Amino acid sequence: MNFFEQQDRSRNKSTQLILLFGLGVTGIVFAVYMAVVVIFFYAEAEGRTGGTHFTWFHPELFVGVALGTLIVIAGGSVVKIISLRRGGSYVAESLGGRGINPATTDARERVLVNVVEEIAIASGVPVPMIYVLDNEVGINAFAAGYTYEDAVVAVTRGCLEQLNRDELQGVVAHEFSHILNGDMRLNIHLIGLISGILVLAVLGRILLHSSRGGGRSSKGSGGAVMMGLALLLVGYIGVFVSRMIQSAISRQREYLSDASAVQFTRNPTGIANALKKIGGFPAGTIVKSPMAAETGHMFFGKAFSSIFATHPPIVDRIRRIDPSFSGDFDDRKTISAPPAAGVSPLVSAAAPGMGRSMAPEGFMNRVGTLSAENIAGGAKMLDAIPAAVREDLRDPFGASCVIYTLLLDNDVLEKNKQMAAFAPMASDKVIARMARLEKAMAGLAPEVPLTLLDLSLPALRQLSPEQYERFKQSVQALVQADGKITLFEFVVQQIITHRLDTAFLPRGEKETYRSIEPLTDDAVVVLSKVAAVGHADPRETLMAFNAGMKQIPVSGAGEKRQLTDAPLEDVGRALSRFAAARPGVKRVLLDACAHCVLFDKTVTTAEAELLRAVAYALDLPLPPMLTVSTKRD
Repeated sequence: MNFFEQQDRSRNKSTQLILLFGLGVTGIVFAVYMAVVVIFFYAEAEGRTGGTHFTWFHPELFVGVALGTLIVIAGGSVVKIISLRRGGSYVAESLGGRGINPATTDARERVLVNVVEEIAIASGVPVPMIYVLDNEVGINAFAAGYTYEDAVVAVTRGCLEQLNRDELQGVVAHEFSHILNGDMRLNIHLIGLISGILVLAVLGRILLHSSRGGGRSSKGSGGAVMMGLALLLVGYIGVFVSRMIQSAISRQREYLSDASAVQFTRNPTGIANALKKIGGFPAGTIVKSPMAAETGHMFFGKAFSSIFATHPPIVDRIRRIDPSFSGDFDDRKTISAPPAAGVSPLVSAAAPGMGRSMAPEGFMNRVGTLSAENIAGGAKMLDAIPAAVREDLRDPFGASCVIYTLLLDNDVLEKNKQMAAFAPMASDKVIARMARLEKAMAGLAPEVPLTLLDLSLPALRQLSPEQYERFKQSVQALVQADGKITLFEFVVQQIITHRLDTAFLPRGEKETYRSIEPLTDDAVVVLSKVAAVGHADPRETLMAFNAGMKQIPVSGAGEKRQLTDAPLEDVGRALSRFAAARPGVKRVLLDACAHCVLFDKTVTTAEAELLRAVAYALDLPLPPMLTVSTKRD
């Protein structure tokens, strides 16, 4: 199942979630109505000496109760969903999470940071913020967020302290599977809906407390107590319903993510031994935070005890990875798994990249996927970065200086123009840091600059809005100093715009375009530039352009639209419009770009950079296409 099929599966799950939620709310409405009818009958009976006539159905009363219940549930869900708009960081902090500074000196935290960075680079998603739940001794983890840009990966203190690097990598790979499969957004919506259902139990407790607060009986207090008890009972029915929904949505996803983690790391012992440690660990995976009930479906293991478990049994999960597992949680024997295609699990084969043969179908199959080769390649890329530069990427000031330095032209005259425009905006400290970085970054492999940009994002997200605005102005000054924009400068601006702006600017409306037809002219602009970047011969440029346009499913698109010499600024505007399109429309454009680039079966460095920019603008996770020759120590 490829990335786009996984996204469709996730959307189908969203439909299933809405249906289950609707059924649950319907049951709750009837339960509240029955409670109100019984209470009214009780109140009526208290005021009479003779017999009373009991009627089950009162149309006006039912409509009033239904509307009131729906308003309460919808209100609770809306309030929670609005809070969740802050993204994954809100979820992590609500659970007691502490953000890990990438410059942390804690040995265990450094291992976690390295593992997350390696997998993020390998998958082509922005490096997420990393959190640790300091007060949780159980072994657990989760990923949360609306989009790749606001995603976080969080682990418990028990996860850090009990797991070794391989086991931690297996758990983190499992969580990245949820990120790539589109599960995060579904998880966020599920939290919001469950919060609405649970609000009735909260109202019941409030009503009970207030009715007893006077310290003495009063007329009508019995009805208030009964109503409080009824709401509390219905609230617990809501809890039961929410557990059923969590179980229905989550259980099969965990098997899939376990299998994906094995596929990603090609090391089944990592995640299998993590699960075995959990099975033999007294605290298990239990999370003590009060938010665990609402968020249990998003954790690596079950966060609370329930008859409707949100996760499959640990033994079943282990046996799907290691069929020979005896049930003894102290068993840590090595699981044999032959490496695919004869590649050693510890050595990365050359990934498709510059000068390598590749077909468009192979390119599209790489979107949203992870592989052992890419993870090893991510580790190599990290090792290819000088230690001093890595340290500068850990804080906002250093990360900003790294980006400024990346934008400096190799030509001395052009660089002097850039510094003349930039110097009035920069402090002496910035200029001095850039001079040091320029020496350290000399001779980097072609694919490393984009990796530096990816690694800088967590630190740059910590800028204040005012600092971020000054940062963007500084980038603009460096780009525009010579009166033209290079491909690399364009790529940097696209990544900043599409991967950082969301942290500082309100989200715009998504999915404005449901068809590619109104975007056909924009596709022409993008494909014209993609074709021109990789081919100097005008005939080959035209052939590449036509190969791409044939993939645009608009009648006569290839014949009616002609190759154009649009500037990169127009390409950026075209990509911004595509960013507001439905996933299927984005897929068509990226597939067309792949056919454009790969009509000659090879990818150049410039083409790889532009394809990454297109994928970033479309919010599609594209793994790096080039390899690094540096070996791990």
